[in-house]
Amino acid sequence: MKKSHLLFLTALISIAIFVSSCANFTSKEALLDIAANLVINKYQNASCEEVAQMQPQSKSATSSQADGGKEADLQAKAIEMLQKNPEMRQQFINRVAGPIANKMFECNLIP
Repeated sequence: MKKSHLLFLTALISIAIFVSSCANFTSKEALLDIAANLVINKYQNASCEEVAQMQPQSKSATSSQADGGKEADLQAKAIEMLQKNPEMRQQFINRVAGPIANKMFECNLIP
């Protein structure tokens, strides 16, 4: 899969984790801010070796994890949320794309 898929799947997993742990947030803007910050921090705190090894997960690989598919369920909810709200998806990608691309550039993963 392409590296752009890695960005998308990482973002979705981060949103799903946030949604499950912070159910008290009702503002979509707050959700978007925190989820974007989670993804950005993940990349900024990763070494270049860790960034290079990050691989997208297929649906079958995610759902067969030892946690009984809980992460897969959360990821599915995040995907559904972004599919239903193209504006939110665009805002999210706009927020995380620059920092991730900069980290990948610093690590010589993109020209």
